[in-house]
Amino acid sequence: MRSSVMSFLEKNGVQLPEKQVLKSLLKLSYLTEPQLEVLLIELGSANLGRRLTLREKAKIRGVSKGAYARTMRQAIDNIKRSIYTLFLLRYLGVLGDEAVSAILEAADLLRSGMAEEATRLISSVTPRDITR
Repeated sequence: MRSSVMSFLEKNGVQLPEKQVLKSLLKLSYLTEPQLEVLLIELGSANLGRRLTLREKAKIRGVSKGAYARTMRQAIDNIKRSIYTLFLLRYLGVLGDEAVSAILEAADLLRSGMAEEATRLISSVTPRDITR
């Protein structure tokens, strides 16, 4: 992650979780590192108490306004597609109650800093278990 983004986040009270876990999760997600940076800048901006302009946010990342806006749009699209994928799987019955519960519990464990426990729990949700 760019040092300018990290500095901005630190100044605005955005605490990033364990970097190795963050890196691993990012690698497995549909988000790119630039998209994550943009989302975190938006989060840090919200913590400021005043809205930053698009130009100010783009400057933090060291890109043009157009590149920032495009990256933000791509990040939002990827998030929406991921959510709709979960909706579809739940709607079709591919994800049952146990799987959804395990996913949410694993996310809570990650937020609590319990990465190993979260990994163990989520790895127990295999396609075989999901389709029960």
